[in-house]
Amino acid sequence: MGPDSQIELTVRLWSTGAGERFAEYLDRLTSLLPRHRGEIARRIDSVEGGPGEPDTVLVLAFPDATAIDGFLRDPARADFEELAGQAITRSLITDGRTRVDPDELATLHELRPDQP
Repeated sequence: MGPDSQIELTVRLWSTGAGERFAEYLDRLTSLLPRHRGEIARRIDSVEGGPGEPDTVLVLAFPDATAIDGFLRDPARADFEELAGQAITRSLITDGRTRVDPDELATLHELRPDQP
């Protein structure tokens, strides 16, 4: 997939502090990429900036919006929903599908697991 023909999806994840569960969640999440023609374009595991910053940032590349939608709606994600609740406290997903003007704000989607 060439850089000019891809759409990037940025996933910011905040860990619960359960390191092994967080690593397992990341492995399971990224294992879904090939079935949707996606790949990890960049991964940052140590975000500088202090408290409140995500623990991991993934930039995922897809060939088109259909591939992104397939990844986000993949029923296999339900198989590790419990793991997600144990591993992450917050996620923030941004994409470039509706961004035309570089000065225009990107569409933001914030997902939080149910709080007890």
